[in-house]
Amino acid sequence: MNLRLHLQGNPIRLQPPQGAAVVLPLSLDGLLAAGLENFPPGAAALEQAIQQVEDALMPAIPALRDRPAMLLECADPVLAPLLPAAGRDPLAAATLSIAEVEDVFDRLARVAAGVPARSLGLPGQPRFAAALVVVRELLHHVGLPALRVLPAAD
Repeated sequence: MNLRLHLQGNPIRLQPPQGAAVVLPLSLDGLLAAGLENFPPGAAALEQAIQQVEDALMPAIPALRDRPAMLLECADPVLAPLLPAAGRDPLAAATLSIAEVEDVFDRLARVAAGVPARSLGLPGQPRFAAALVVVRELLHHVGLPALRVLPAAD
């Protein structure tokens, strides 16, 4: 029983294993408009995005923890680049530990500090950067150990 993440919606929505969906006052478009629209993002823009995600997420944490899930899962195509960035087959579903997601995020932070994205195996896609911030913060603050990336639904 997993917590299903719908990143492509406006706003972003989470479907717990039981009960009603949790709607966050947040969207990828909003994160892009607030400073992540350019790639690479600057360090300040990345920090601002983290703060924006945390501010949107914190009121929902009690409801999400009351309906515990085993892991976070997402089938949105915006996360597809995460699999090859983590050294996984991009055509298959894969479960990434929080440490693996954190490793990719750390590389994004290095890109924000000036390291070329291509040299770190990251796509130069602003939407991917925004989605990665959301996923990282969800894993940390909800207390989930892993992310299951599913093939995008047609």
